[in-house]
Amino acid sequence: MRFLRLPEREYLLIVAVSAALAADLFAPASAAAAAVLWVAALAGSLPTAWAAARSIVRRRITIDTFNIFALAVSFATREVRSAAFIVLMLTFARLLDWYTESRTKNAVEELLRLKPEHAFRVVGGARGEHGERVEKIGADGIREGDILLVEEGGRVPADGIVVFGEALVNEASVTGESVPVPKGEGDRVLSGTLAESGTIKLRATGVGKDSTLERMAALIREAQKNKSRSERLADRFAAIFFPVVLISGAAVYLLTKNILMTAALFLVACADDMAVAIPLAATASLGRAASRGVIVKGGEWLDAMGKVKTLVLDKTGTLTYGAFTFRDADIIEGVSAERFWTLTGAAEKFSEHPVGRAIFREAAARVTAGGVPSPDEVKVHRGNGIWARIGSEEVAIGDEGMCADLGIVPDPRTLAKLGKKRAQFGGTTVLVAIGGKCAGLITVADVPREEAGDSIRELRAQGVRNVIMFTGDNEATARTVAEKLSMTSYVASMSPEDKMRRLEELLKDGPVAMVGDGINDSPALARADVGIAMGGGGAAVAVAAADLVILTDDLSRVPEMVALGRRTASVIRWDMIIWVLSNAAGFALVLTGIAGPALAAFYNFATDFLPLANSTRLFAGGPHGARPARSTRPATRATAEPSR
Repeated sequence: MRFLRLPEREYLLIVAVSAALAADLFAPASAAAAAVLWVAALAGSLPTAWAAARSIVRRRITIDTFNIFALAVSFATREVRSAAFIVLMLTFARLLDWYTESRTKNAVEELLRLKPEHAFRVVGGARGEHGERVEKIGADGIREGDILLVEEGGRVPADGIVVFGEALVNEASVTGESVPVPKGEGDRVLSGTLAESGTIKLRATGVGKDSTLERMAALIREAQKNKSRSERLADRFAAIFFPVVLISGAAVYLLTKNILMTAALFLVACADDMAVAIPLAATASLGRAASRGVIVKGGEWLDAMGKVKTLVLDKTGTLTYGAFTFRDADIIEGVSAERFWTLTGAAEKFSEHPVGRAIFREAAARVTAGGVPSPDEVKVHRGNGIWARIGSEEVAIGDEGMCADLGIVPDPRTLAKLGKKRAQFGGTTVLVAIGGKCAGLITVADVPREEAGDSIRELRAQGVRNVIMFTGDNEATARTVAEKLSMTSYVASMSPEDKMRRLEELLKDGPVAMVGDGINDSPALARADVGIAMGGGGAAVAVAAADLVILTDDLSRVPEMVALGRRTASVIRWDMIIWVLSNAAGFALVLTGIAGPALAAFYNFATDFLPLANSTRLFAGGPHGARPARSTRPATRATAEPSR
């Protein structure tokens, strides 16, 4: 029956117990009112009794075990009003749990409602070629690589890369950024976002469970499942304090032979307030983090953030945008610029790699005759480049290793220029070969995040003693980024295995947090005490391995979470101090004979609100150091992927 389930059962209990209490208070001599109060209090005790019984079967002492004992004492001493007050407090605690769970469920449902039911797939071309047609399909029918049309006012049905057109896209529903972001060819768009103006065509790269929308929903569900260490702390504290209270009560009875004094002692020590106060603090903090665009997979990780002494940051996509920008081109004499950029742009037209996207964007801006054509054939050389055929022309773009694989031998002068460009720009310089011969060099460089320098300084001010950059890039590139961000500690040319080995060494010196976004960061994110993923453009496996996910890709959220974790721990610590001090004062009243069972029950109820009031402080204001949300994007942006 529905009224026996949450939340109807709790609402019914609150009304029944409150009404019975009111009747008993206004008609204390009425036997009927007293009987109703007994029935209401006993009925209200059943959920706590059931939870306590399950704990006892598992041979555990929990907060429910503690509270059912206090209820039993209340009934045994006929202090039914005290039992009614305890029942009310515990009922509110269960309602809080239900509210938190239902809010999570509603958040997931709201998020998934942003996903359109239908999409428009382009067949036969992407740039308005002859014979192109558009077909309406169900959103579940989208496949990776499909070209999708999103018109003004429509929602993006899947993560993807814009291949044609321009639009202002509102990403507030996903990232929290209220200002629409301009999107053009080469830019990444997220599922569930709204095209406020303009029309774009995109190539789907993240569909179904791999889309940002579905990943966010899964993250919220996972966060709800993980119980906070602070919430478990109430159970652990009960496991310690309950035996102490039992021994103290037994000692008082043996010394005084006064059963009423012993009962009063137990009534003072009831922990119904802690059953509400600590989960309330955790709920407030997780909600505060979510409002800042950070999904925390359980309060345990927020606790750990407050204790971090070493922070490791991946470079590409974390300290930098992971969106390379064009810096320089050196075209060999005899090769026309139009031909050079047409062929390089065509080769990288559908690339998902940030280097390739940067090259395509520059090519699209430089080619004047008919736009950049589509390649007829493409082969990706994982880790070092790409080869493509456009009509009868062949073009290869990559490093010396790719050239060696294809039998292309750069002349000594070109190799000398290659080294100089890399040292000069501290970025990535690639060779371009057309028809098997070197045709030029292109240099692109990643851009440090606007907020990275300030965030690192703030972390140091918070007492995070070691802030270290890990990167797979060469020494020159790593040094350039480190100097721009005033970082003195960095390790270059690291493989995923190198990151794990170095992380293991750091873990010996205290709690370590790791921030990353790529597939190659996933093992380190999982191994660190706290793994933090840049979730807006991060790889799905990195997001899955992390304990915190920054949806806004704003690095300033890291010091904010450190501050929030410390503030939450402080509030919970004060909850316990208030509890211990109020109990000590109550014990003094009981042992001096001032308070009997009735006054002890009233004292317990009155002091219940002190830790609750303390926990509500977390609902006010934001984490220390919180700054207004801002755009964390460069002028153009693409997905962050491992080096190729």
